[in-house]
Amino acid sequence: MAITTGVKKSSDITAAATTAGVGQAPDRRRLYSFGDRVAELAPEESPFFVYLSKVAKVPTDDPVFRFLENRSKIDWTSREFFIDASGDQTVAAGSDYSFTVESATGSSTTAGRVSWLVKGMVFSVNTVDDSANGWALSQFRVISSPVANSADTTFSATCISTSNQTGSTTVSDEDRCQVIGTSFAEGTGAPDAWSSEIEDDFGYTQIFKTAAEMSNTAVATRYRGYADEWSRIWALKLREHKVDIERAMLFGQRARQNSIQYTEGLVGHIVKNGTAQMTDATALSYSSGVPYYRSVANMSYDVILGDMEVLFDPARGGSADKLVLASLPSITIFNKLGSAGFVVETTTNEHRYNFEASKGAFGHNIMKIETVHGNLHMVKEPLFRGVSAGCMLVADMGKLAYRPLVGNGINRDTAVETNVQAPDEDLRKDMILTEAGLEITLPEAHMLYNMEDA
Repeated sequence: MAITTGVKKSSDITAAATTAGVGQAPDRRRLYSFGDRVAELAPEESPFFVYLSKVAKVPTDDPVFRFLENRSKIDWTSREFFIDASGDQTVAAGSDYSFTVESATGSSTTAGRVSWLVKGMVFSVNTVDDSANGWALSQFRVISSPVANSADTTFSATCISTSNQTGSTTVSDEDRCQVIGTSFAEGTGAPDAWSSEIEDDFGYTQIFKTAAEMSNTAVATRYRGYADEWSRIWALKLREHKVDIERAMLFGQRARQNSIQYTEGLVGHIVKNGTAQMTDATALSYSSGVPYYRSVANMSYDVILGDMEVLFDPARGGSADKLVLASLPSITIFNKLGSAGFVVETTTNEHRYNFEASKGAFGHNIMKIETVHGNLHMVKEPLFRGVSAGCMLVADMGKLAYRPLVGNGINRDTAVETNVQAPDEDLRKDMILTEAGLEITLPEAHMLYNMEDA
């Protein structure tokens, strides 16, 4: 009397399946849709999937789904760049100079391109190291149409003025520049136009399958504890299937091998595409399209507040409220009231954060943390354990989408197909199937903390 745990099937789908909207069914092959209800089953076990299903579901009619990223707000609102001076240049008002744009991070090892720099724009250059000699500005006007090369932008500009401060007349490598408007002579024509192209990206849907199988002898047997063993297996396998999707949406990495597609997970995306793990108090810096990944051995108020300043910057395109999926150890760290003064300022004994515990709309216990920059809505993520026990994922739900495959009258969101056993098999077998993927836009709106050593 072999019993193989799996999903339930046909004639007696009973309580667990009825809750999910299946009800009683004749003993024949049938297909039941669970797409809108499976998230309601044990929501505390898979909070990420629940939130994706409830607030970020966008069906796709293509297993290779494409989406657009509008990064124009990020790029042109700040309109900041760095100069590659190729050695120091002494500048004087009225003289012309040639410049090359460096990377957005100011690293001399890589070049940078900007699409919005046009003839007639005025920009200021911080020509003095503000940490050493104070803040000083030199002002320039672009006089030639910038040329976008394969990796950088080159242009010429006239020096308009310099600050009356020692060292302010020297433009050095990696000096920070900020566009401060435009300026034209009387009677001149229209300026050059610039445009910011919308970037496109893609993702894969992944086919998830979970099966339940029992011999007909086992199905007909009455067991202690559960009168209907099949019902117990059915409920168990629904939860297993949902957790499998949760794991993929967290840890998966986009790939296609041997005609099998794998969806991108948010943690997997950050780990794969983050430049490096920043450690401890290293300042968080913005880089377009690059996700944030920090390893923190000693979490502090200063670290988290500095990170929130960058993460919630309106110019980065994210929202003022973010979902935080947190392991139990990371939640413990946030709730500690110790000498480090993370939550409570030790001198005045005042709370640095406003904590508010509540019951979420989808059945989760939520700890809302209000900071001066934005709000964090923290829920427990039970899948953050083992190697990911120290993880805390800050997710911008407005920049994520759950993409089930739906097209030509066929819905591949979570469904149950009954009686999939072979005709000559004396057993019952059902299959839960989901074909869906995760869409991640503006990865810089999300962040992963690893506090395993905290």
